[in-house]
Amino acid sequence: MNSGLLNRNALWRNPANKTTNLHTVMVTALMIALFCAVPVMAAEDPDAPKPEVLYYDLDPNIITNYQKPPSRRLGFVTVDIQIQVSSESSLDLLERHKPLVEDTLIDVINAQTEDDIKNIEHRNKIRGVIKSRLASVLKEETGQELVDEIWFTKFIYQ
Repeated sequence: MNSGLLNRNALWRNPANKTTNLHTVMVTALMIALFCAVPVMAAEDPDAPKPEVLYYDLDPNIITNYQKPPSRRLGFVTVDIQIQVSSESSLDLLERHKPLVEDTLIDVINAQTEDDIKNIEHRNKIRGVIKSRLASVLKEETGQELVDEIWFTKFIYQ
């Protein structure tokens, strides 16, 4: 009995058995990973409906201006915006409130500086501001959360 215990310990101490040691470690790691993944895999319901993703294309493009300090000249920007929603009824409500959507977008873009318009990180900030302002205005008007995300599909400035 004692010799069997010595033989197992000898495997770990013998440098000639490195592949055996590596194999044992790999199998153990794989078993741990599988046991950890089972609860996660069980939590997903394959029959659950996937959330629907729809896009409202704000057509025509938004063409507006922004300030170019210090000369106080105006710059122009053309923006094509897609609004991501999760239901057909949200698309219908966006279409019904299109003037409100356009006005909100123009207000947000007009308030931007030249640096905000030209800097890519600032553009992402603009997207966030548009999303929150639009969500707020539409929630006040419709009583529903409509906007999931805002996407710029064209952003041209001059």
